[in-house]
Amino acid sequence: MKKEETFELRVRDLISSNIVWLSVENSVVDAAIEMNKRDISSILLKSGDEFVGIITDRDIIGKIVAQDLNPKRVKLVDVMRSPLISINADDSIQKAAEKMRSNKIRRLVVKDKGHIIGIISESDIIRVEPELHFIIRERSRLGLSKPSPLEARRSSVSGICEDCKNFSEDIRNINGKWLCEVCRGR
Repeated sequence: MKKEETFELRVRDLISSNIVWLSVENSVVDAAIEMNKRDISSILLKSGDEFVGIITDRDIIGKIVAQDLNPKRVKLVDVMRSPLISINADDSIQKAAEKMRSNKIRRLVVKDKGHIIGIISESDIIRVEPELHFIIRERSRLGLSKPSPLEARRSSVSGICEDCKNFSEDIRNINGKWLCEVCRGR
């Protein structure tokens, strides 16, 4: 009997390797300008030559805007998330999703041989395997085991149908396209 070969996505397959960083001494407005210019939602922060933290668009909203602070006067060091939470580039995306869930974060710094090589975000995982991420998140929350690849493929998730653009509680990946029940029946 021949052993079945399986392919499992690794973190390195999904990372954003264009590392954007600022000094911890920059202001929050500097980070917001850079995020807007590059259309990104987070920036790594350095102190000297070392990466020491991260700031996200949600941090800016929650820690600056909602608190009515002046983003020109607040330094990134005062609102950054630190220490950085990382994952190895050769780890599975399932491990990345579980690590994000257990740390209640949406991004992980990716390391290879101790060096930061990129970032993987929850949206990177969802873009490739939305139903798998949903199942991992729910099973982790319930303390259950990981789904098999076949089980993940049979599952549906909530989301926007790529054909009709309507929200559905039951979209499924059919030949690489996310379709609601109505559009799957066409």
